[in-house]
Amino acid sequence: MKRLIGTLFPHSLKLRLMAAAAIWALPVLALAGILLLWAFRVHLEGQLDDELAAYQRELLAAASIDDRGALALDYIPADPRFSRVFSGWYWQAAIDGKVVRQSTSAGPMETGALTLLSQAVGITELVGPGGRDLRVARRDVTLPGGQHPVTILVAAPCDELEGDVAQFATHIVAVFATLGLVFMIAIYLQVGFGLRPLALLRREIAAIRNGRAEHLSPDFPDEIEPVVTEVNALIDHNRHLIDRARNEAGNLAHALKNPLSVLSHEIAGLDGDRRLVLAAQLSSITDQVERILKRIRAAGPSASGHARADLTEIADDLGFSLRTIYRDRQLDLRFEIDSGAAFAGDRGDLIEILGNLCDNACKWARARVVVTATRRDGRLAVAIEDDGPGIAPGAREAVLARGQRLDERVPGSGLGLDIVREIVTLYRGTLALGDSKLGGLRVELDLPAA
Repeated sequence: MKRLIGTLFPHSLKLRLMAAAAIWALPVLALAGILLLWAFRVHLEGQLDDELAAYQRELLAAASIDDRGALALDYIPADPRFSRVFSGWYWQAAIDGKVVRQSTSAGPMETGALTLLSQAVGITELVGPGGRDLRVARRDVTLPGGQHPVTILVAAPCDELEGDVAQFATHIVAVFATLGLVFMIAIYLQVGFGLRPLALLRREIAAIRNGRAEHLSPDFPDEIEPVVTEVNALIDHNRHLIDRARNEAGNLAHALKNPLSVLSHEIAGLDGDRRLVLAAQLSSITDQVERILKRIRAAGPSASGHARADLTEIADDLGFSLRTIYRDRQLDLRFEIDSGAAFAGDRGDLIEILGNLCDNACKWARARVVVTATRRDGRLAVAIEDDGPGIAPGAREAVLARGQRLDERVPGSGLGLDIVREIVTLYRGTLALGDSKLGGLRVELDLPAA
């Protein structure tokens, strides 16, 4: 049964719990309905038997043996059903197996329409006139002055009882179907309430991923608390590993700096094609090392904990650096940042993203670069635009590829956009290239906001 439920609902814990509850609850409801219907039927049969016994007592009270030894009835039951021919309600009085009196409903006595009733013993069911099932009560009594016992038989149609049972069954089905529906709704609400801590757990994990929290809170039910403890331990472990990796990256960069400088100096002293070949290979090594080190230094949301980077502060520092680097070109570099706009992530990662993109824009811009940042719906929308030559739509994917450069005249390794894209992906953001209103390239970023 567990395997069946898992097969039917492999991706929904709520549906699994509801199905498990329905598997035992709905059969219980069905069994309760069947038992209730059976009890009602027994009750109706008991009532009918009591009614038949009452008519028997009434007939016996009116019966006597006259001087000739014949059966005399001072009166007969006044129930009109005994007067309607073949109504299904009959009574008979017999002496020594011979019917001597019977109800009008039985029709002419000489027809022998109710001869089968004499086969009844106690209370039983027989087929009567017209093929109708009858419930028959028989009682044998010896009256004063009589030589033979008098048999009193009273019969009632079973179809009336069956009709009442069928009508009750219809009501039972309607009531229990409604009860089952209400029960399933109650189970749905109960399961939803019981699983609410999992929804809270998901939100808190999302908050950690987006940099709004460092750990899961301890306010969870006892059943979930071990999971919370393990997740917090995993977060601390991952943070330790990433911090260690970033430290190792810094150590590696420091360790490689001097050997690469020596190699570069020695290669510069060579002559001819050998110098060009070695210089190209050294440049490739340097670019690859730089790229790998930048990737390692990218913290990502899981390593930052409760990280928050203010865009205004970073824009001020970045603007000062870029204006200093490109002071000879006198670029119009503007930052239009919404008040309070902040990035939910590592400050160094944001500097790496904006630094690369703004530096590319300044390299290609003719005279103007505009950086805008707005917050909407919990996300941060950043756009970097320039008035340079732009990039043709068909070449934009190639620009984002690792180490690709469209113009070798502009200095750089071509790794900037690739690094930016990888860091943005770490934060589950997006990077898109488009046309700027200034006439050049527009780079759009979608990042988590703090």
